[in-house]
Amino acid sequence: MTNQEFLDKAKEKGISNIQVVEVTQNVGQIELINKTLETYEVSNHISYQIKAEYNGKTVKATSDYLDESILDLLIMKATTTDSKYQDEYLQDTSNNNEITDTFQIEMSKDLDTLKKLDDIRAQYKQISNLTLSYSEIYTKKHIFNSNGVNIETDSHIYEFVPEIVVPTKDGVNDYDRVYLKTSKDELNMEYNLKKDIEMAIKQATKEKLQTKKYNVIIDSTVMSTILSNMIKMISANNIRLKLSCLENKIGQKLFSDKITIIEDPTDKKYPGMTKFDDEGTSTSRKEVIKDGVLKTYLYNIKEAKEQGKQTTGNGYSGISTKNMYIKPGEKSLNELFEKLKDGIYITDCMGSMETAINANTGTISLQVFGFIIENGKIKCGFVPSVMTTTIYELLTQVEDISNEVIFTKESAGSPCLFINNISIASGDEE
Repeated sequence: MTNQEFLDKAKEKGISNIQVVEVTQNVGQIELINKTLETYEVSNHISYQIKAEYNGKTVKATSDYLDESILDLLIMKATTTDSKYQDEYLQDTSNNNEITDTFQIEMSKDLDTLKKLDDIRAQYKQISNLTLSYSEIYTKKHIFNSNGVNIETDSHIYEFVPEIVVPTKDGVNDYDRVYLKTSKDELNMEYNLKKDIEMAIKQATKEKLQTKKYNVIIDSTVMSTILSNMIKMISANNIRLKLSCLENKIGQKLFSDKITIIEDPTDKKYPGMTKFDDEGTSTSRKEVIKDGVLKTYLYNIKEAKEQGKQTTGNGYSGISTKNMYIKPGEKSLNELFEKLKDGIYITDCMGSMETAINANTGTISLQVFGFIIENGKIKCGFVPSVMTTTIYELLTQVEDISNEVIFTKESAGSPCLFINNISIASGDEE
């Protein structure tokens, strides 16, 4: 069934409004372990998110195909639900664009590149295992509806993940990094692999931390994780349900004036670029937090209608973000090390995110991994320890911010943050 036939059949069945989000995703994946090919796969998948209005009620469904049975399902849902909820359906056809062919992924040259990269392993005798993972992801989002709207947006991202294993006297040290870019050349795979191997070797020697407060540099990877969990704190749904520590905080200064958090899905240099959200609302640049002051919550259409607000264009299977990041500063990471002088550099974290970063209370308790910094230089790794703080303390005691925003996922990215007086408990304490 073609898209137009699906819309025509919906009209025949008495569906007054129907809107379809068609998502096409082509993914190529390669994994090489010590030059042995473990994964080589190119997959293509199409999915549909459908919402329809029948007898004054809006209902939704997801599917891997479009046919008459989906329409019957929507009618059945509308007939059996007590909800009188009526959604919004796009009307403006001025943004209609010609629908393009889907980009096809070809991975053979990328496999050759990874094999050559693996040759670097021979230069480092300390390494026992090297895993190189590479992915290319092309996503096209196409929205069409019974009002004649026909729009699309697409994104193309590349991911490189080196994982280095170094034997230690107590076992092994496993070190990995995620690089996510909108250009393959920006992955700088050879440079980053050599840098990460040297970091893995340094981290293989670990010292135990004392339990006390430290001045810390939190790497962009960890800050991105924390920022991703902040989405729940600024979601209008959680605000309405009183499940956020930021309820009734609009206009209040909550954090350091160094903290400005921006969401900008229109920025093509970042991996979450999209012209519109999954509901068809045009995206825009917004300052969620400006100079430490909370400026807005995030809304999809449903929450906006519930609360008498305008949607902010954050309707992504609920409420979420694309390209949200902390505004960078001016110093390089090495300059932050020099300014820190003595402290710790946190490069990774572990924990059940629902409880480790609690949206309701703002408390944070994460097992952390990283390096000891002495005299502005990396000395060695530290035994995995526990960082305990709150979102308020963490973003209030910011001393400085690095100059490069790094994304490891489409929702959120961050520079590195230099933060004073954060409690770290030794991982070996009883």
